[in-house]
Amino acid sequence: MTDTPVLPRAVADPPGPTTVRPMLFLVMAVCSGATVANVYLAQPLLKLFSDSLGISHSSAGIVVTCAQFGYAAGILFLVPMGDVRRRRPLLATMLGVTTAVLLVAAAAPGLGVLAAATAAIGAATVIPQVLVPLASELAPPEKRAAVVANVQIGLMTGIVGSRVIGGAVGQLAGWRAVYLLAAVLTAATGALTVSLLPKEGARPAMSYGSLLASLPRLVRDEPAVRHACVLHGALFGAYSATWTTLVLVLTNSHYGYSSAVAGLFGVLGLAGAVSAPWAGRYIDRKGAQPIIIASLVLTLVSAGAYALGGSLLVALVVAIVLANVGVQWSQIANQARIFAYVPNARSRANTVYMVAVFLSGAVSAAVASACFGSYGWGGVCAVQAVLAVVGLLTVPLMRRHDRRHPVAG
Repeated sequence: MTDTPVLPRAVADPPGPTTVRPMLFLVMAVCSGATVANVYLAQPLLKLFSDSLGISHSSAGIVVTCAQFGYAAGILFLVPMGDVRRRRPLLATMLGVTTAVLLVAAAAPGLGVLAAATAAIGAATVIPQVLVPLASELAPPEKRAAVVANVQIGLMTGIVGSRVIGGAVGQLAGWRAVYLLAAVLTAATGALTVSLLPKEGARPAMSYGSLLASLPRLVRDEPAVRHACVLHGALFGAYSATWTTLVLVLTNSHYGYSSAVAGLFGVLGLAGAVSAPWAGRYIDRKGAQPIIIASLVLTLVSAGAYALGGSLLVALVVAIVLANVGVQWSQIANQARIFAYVPNARSRANTVYMVAVFLSGAVSAAVASACFGSYGWGGVCAVQAVLAVVGLLTVPLMRRHDRRHPVAG
């Protein structure tokens, strides 16, 4: 048994299942939203954790960081199996573990157990990162970015919903009820998705050790993957920095909103979901580059608006909308680009990409929490601006590569 080589650029897509039920992509989007929400549940609940468990706001922020580090670990060690394992049993196992650990979090007696459970939730709830490459595989090539965009709508809606619904439910019934609700939604949407997935034939034979060992070669041999890691890693880090601490701004003495009201600001994140179908269609016609550049510019502008938003509500609203549109566009464009360049190893390419992205998010969240404590909201906004500039400095490398190695077909 030999390792699967890193693939040449001009290769045909692997054959997929011959029939796809019409509702499948919609159900995949709903399941992606319900499960990705588990990673973000803690963000609107920081004040409730602090009050309930008798800990500081900065200590409560550890829960958010643990969730993102756990998610990155799950992507690294579980998602690559999507290239060599049948997706139905793989997803069923992930869903069962996620549901169980959500129940553990709901019963957590203190910060230690809650943080550990949250890390385990993040590791197990990587279902969306198996579904997105699968959706790309099942979609017609000329509509691939649009299909990825539609599944990403579910992802973004789940992220937004976790903040809005989580904040509201937490305010009314306590943070433990939020985790109980998440367990129910994960189990229900997951069961429906697994039941609708088409049956698969034999998958490529490859040992788990060889599968993981192929990841560094993928990074080494595919510049498109490296570029995407930096481009969206920087942008998602910028996004995570401000979103992690935004609830503390909204509940401080200037605004004085409750956790429920602060969570409602997450509705503004739907701007990214609303704009996603257009971005997907544009990418299918014109390519990913213009959307990637636009997303980075929007993020840089958003940093300035966020800085004003510390005391000006209109600026804060504008910043939230721009940041959410930027991160959504960037995700769709970068994933569509790497799926086009690495068609026979999409799960592994997605693994490398998403590990980089969520590690950046976790580190940026931790840095932002420290900056908020030392420099206030202005320091957090500076972190977002610096990361947006890092992404913009990477754009020339991406453009040079794509000119030399255009995607076949």
